[in-house]
Formats: sequence, C-alpha cells, structure tokens
Amino acid sequence: MTTTAAPVEDIDVSVPRLYALRFGYSLLAFGLAIETWPVVLVHDSSWRGTESLVYCILAALSLLSFVGLRYPVKMLPLLLFESAWKVIWLSAVALPAWLSDRMDDETWGYTASCLLVVIFLAVVPWPYVYRKYVLAPGERWR
Repeated sequence: MTTTAAPVEDIDVSVPRLYALRFGYSLLAFGLAIETWPVVLVHDSSWRGTESLVYCILAALSLLSFVGLRYPVKMLPLLLFESAWKVIWLSAVALPAWLSDRMDDETWGYTASCLLVVIFLAVVPWPYVYRKYVLAPGERWR
C-alpha cells in the first residue's frame, strides 16, 4: 500500500511572511544590482578570472531575486542558497580568522556583508521549508 502526502501549497505561508520574503528578495535584487551590474556592464577588457566569475554569479543572483519578488515561495531555493553560502563562508573563513586574530580589512568587509545572512535566515519560513523539502516525498526519477 502506498501513501502519498498531500502537496504542500503556497497557502501554507502567511501573508506577513510573504511580505518578509519579498523584503529579502528586494534586498538581494536591488543591493546586488547596484553593486554588480555597473561592473558587469562596464569593465576593463582585461577583466578575467575569479573576480569576473563572482560578479557574474552575483548579477545572476540579482536577476533571479527580482523573480522572487513575484514568486516568493517558488524562489525559496534562491534564499536557501544565499543563506547556505554565507553561513559556510562565515564558519569556514571568517570565524577561524577572527579566532586566530588574523582578520584583515578585506575579510572584515566580506564578514560585514555576509552577516546580513541573519535577515535571510529570519525571513525564510522554516516550517514550510521543513515540510516541503524534508517531509514531502521527492519527485520521481522517471
């Protein structure tokens, strides 16, 4: 006998939480657009390597965040990605540097930016995420 769980509906997320999510997407969309798009659109011809990759990834993140304004629940994986990489960086890079008193100006700058993760962690509807991505059955493979 197989049982199927009822699909998790977007209605499970309250209206205030939807506004909170949109605030998070707005922060990402506009903040990253202001920071990255001028560099992506007008850059030196020698622009290569890691810096160019990071700017292009962040520009794509800003574009997808604008989609999140319209579809805040469907775009939740974007906020989960944003939260995950920031928490990983803070744990793996900033915290060890801080504990060993090796924080330089560049690391402090990245740390300040990454600490904004608390906003994203606060707006994510964690009970919904748990029901949708942990408890709900996965999608079929075939």
